[in-house]
Amino acid sequence: MSEIKAAEFIKKYKKNLPDKRKFLIHGEEYYLTEQIVKLFTDKLDTEKIYVDDENFLNRLFSTESANLFSKKYTFPIVIGIEHLGRKLRKKQDKEKFLSFLKTKEEYLLVSKSKLEPKTLKTELFKKILSTVDTVINATPFDKKSLFSILKKKFKTAGKEIDDETILFIIDSVGRNLQNLKVETDKLICYPGTLTKETVSELLFAAKSGNVFSLIKEIVRNRKREYIENLNLILQESEPLSLIALLQTQMRQIIEVKLGKPVKLPSFVVKEYNLLTRGIPLKTLYKKLSTIHEAEFSIKTGAKKPEEALKDIIFQEER
Repeated sequence: MSEIKAAEFIKKYKKNLPDKRKFLIHGEEYYLTEQIVKLFTDKLDTEKIYVDDENFLNRLFSTESANLFSKKYTFPIVIGIEHLGRKLRKKQDKEKFLSFLKTKEEYLLVSKSKLEPKTLKTELFKKILSTVDTVINATPFDKKSLFSILKKKFKTAGKEIDDETILFIIDSVGRNLQNLKVETDKLICYPGTLTKETVSELLFAAKSGNVFSLIKEIVRNRKREYIENLNLILQESEPLSLIALLQTQMRQIIEVKLGKPVKLPSFVVKEYNLLTRGIPLKTLYKKLSTIHEAEFSIKTGAKKPEEALKDIIFQEER
């Protein structure tokens, strides 16, 4: 079994996929995971099977394979393998899933988050890994790489911006590629010069308005207020952009809760401190994970955008 970073995999196999096609992908950078899934769906006849589906195991074995008459083969993409331990509690179910992996010549197993070492050391995942040819790691880009990516993006768009301001954007938004894409797309559309002060105002203007009301309801778990505000905001906002803003805010809230230095306006830091008073870090991390899952479910087609956004506030009850 070999390992490769997602960015390297995309670069290396952009035109032709490798001959050995038993893959597992996991990691913190959801945007890269989604790009890997897209790479396979663009090149192969695929079928997506979701671990959380009620008939998950039956769906696995319904994928078509090549035969003497039709030569058609459906490449299975199994999404949500981080939930396998919970889903496959019975011994026969585990054996059935492992049998699927052993009999299939190719597949892509997708985790929407990083699989922790203790998870990979479980008996189930040891057996899963023994069938895999390549593990793809969706690791975040380092700050230097992100700086190069953003500098090239602004230059291509013909937008003048200095290096210090680009670094400020990374520090303010975080290293999540999807969040950076959404925020820099908006900054590029700004007609004036992008100074550090201007960028600060543009980044935090939306977050302190209607969207901030949503994150407050999520943190405080106020369902009725969340749904009411969401219905209003969805009339003017694009769902994925909205989710990206929620992700950025929740990451910043966690940073403030940890007491880390953050490049935010003082009034924002004060609001975040008041908002999270008495709320454990574990709860905030769980809420961030729920927002990530909502984004993934929209992009993979598992849920409609409005449904996924509404489910964020109810997810912890399931």
